[in-house]
Parts: sequence; C-alpha cells; structure tokens
Amino acid sequence: MLSTAMKIGLEVWSGSYGQVESTCLLAEEVGIDAFYYGESPHALNLDCWTTLAGLARSTSRIRLGPVISNVLPTYRSVVLLARQAAAVNSMAGGRVDFRTGAGASARFGRPWWEPYDVTYGDYDQRLADLAASLERIPQIWAAEGVELPITLAARGDRAMKLAATYAHVWETSFCTPEEFAAQKATMTTLLDGRTSLASLEIDGFVASSRAGVHVLTDRVRAERGEAEDLDPVFERALVGTPDEAVVQLQALAESGVDQVVVALHDPHDHDGVRAVGEMVSLLAEGVKENE
Repeated sequence: MLSTAMKIGLEVWSGSYGQVESTCLLAEEVGIDAFYYGESPHALNLDCWTTLAGLARSTSRIRLGPVISNVLPTYRSVVLLARQAAAVNSMAGGRVDFRTGAGASARFGRPWWEPYDVTYGDYDQRLADLAASLERIPQIWAAEGVELPITLAARGDRAMKLAATYAHVWETSFCTPEEFAAQKATMTTLLDGRTSLASLEIDGFVASSRAGVHVLTDRVRAERGEAEDLDPVFERALVGTPDEAVVQLQALAESGVDQVVVALHDPHDHDGVRAVGEMVSLLAEGVKENE
C-alpha cells in the first residue's frame, strides 16, 4: 500500500486549441495533477508555449508544462525559452514545470525538425546544447527573481549526470518496475546524497470499462499490424480499468516512481482522461487507508 500519493500527469499532443483546452479542463476537474503539451514545429501540434499561456489563464490548480521543451539553437534562443517559461509561470500563478531533454534520436527527430530549417544535431551536439542551457536558464530566471522546477528526461549515462546536477525531477520512459528500479539505482549513485524526484513517462491503454480496454488494445494491434510484437509495449504500459491500472501503479511506486506521466493512445479521449482521474482517486484512497 502507498504511504504517499504518487503524482499523475497527462501527456497530450495535437488538436485544435479548443480540444486541448477541453481536455486540460477535464483533467483538472477529475483531479489529475499535471498537464503537459507536446512541442514540435510540425502542424501536428500548436505552438507549445503559446498554448500553455492560454491554459495558464483558464485553469487554476493543475500544473502545466511542455512534454519536452527542446533546446535547439536554430529554433529558439535560450534567453527566449527562459523568458517564455517565466512568463507562462507568472500567468499560471507558479504552476509551471520546466521539462527538457536532449530529444529523440536523430533518426526520429530530424524528419520532424529539419523540413522547417531547424538543425537537429547529433546526440553529442544536442547534449552539449542542453548542458549549456541548463547552466544559463536558471541564471536568467534568478535575475528576474524566478525559480521553476526542472524536469530532465534522461536515460543515457551522460544525460543522467546532467539530471543529477541540475534537475529537481529526473524522468525516464517506458519501463517495467524492475527496469525502473535499476535505472533509479544508477541515478541515486549519481546524486551522491542530493535529492531528486523520479518520474516515468508511460503509455496508457485505460478505459472506464473492460470492454473499452479491449477496444483500445484491438485498435493498437490493427494499427501496428500482425508483424509487430506488442507484448513488450503492453508490458511497459498501463493497461486496464482504473482498478487494474492502480495495481500496476503500486508496483511502480514500490520500484521508486514518484510520478507517472500517462500518454493515452488518443490524447483527447475523455473516457480515458476520466479513467486516469479515477486512478488518482483510488491512489488517494489507498494513502488514507494506510495512514
């Protein structure tokens, strides 16, 4: 049984502003802790920080932030990024999580960014740019009397060292409880006595009913095709009704997860959002029972 409540965030992308706002307002209504919106120059997403600025004014409790705010010098200067984040944080009354990382591999990242004349460097270059930004951005905030919590997505050794140095929250992705525990042990060693929360990005195939869950998993199998083995995907995802998913969350909590960020198969599926909200309620009930 949980002794403290795990935080639950929602990872969202695509949609018109009306869709994004509707999903965010529902997430806030059902008790989800955080709402993170995707960033890319592609038409799939609205501009991330402009969207977050709108959400900052229409919400009152839920934490807000980018899924990952990319540090790519030909896309946006570090000074502009720092000031965007500080402005949205002010608009939100201090509810912004600054989330960043070195980004996806070049094989996946370049097709998204380079058609828009944004240089997507190799991993060494992106990591160097990230390190420089993590040094500079807090200095810019400090000059304005601002401090934002930094989440750093990191799986490789060098990125994890940056997380241990600069991040309030370290995040990894798509792990079983055993895999997460092994990564967290590495992070604990790198922290060398410092404290940092641990977050896990995870796929969510959750619905309010068992029939709804079957619809989701069948849809994924149809989209991916019979040639792809989806068992590893489902093994590292939340799959089931809220009651079933909470059992999986408890196993993750026991492995050291402080927060999960759930990426629903359809980010604007309101039944799925309500199911995640029910998971939050069930986790809170479990904490009360354990007090």
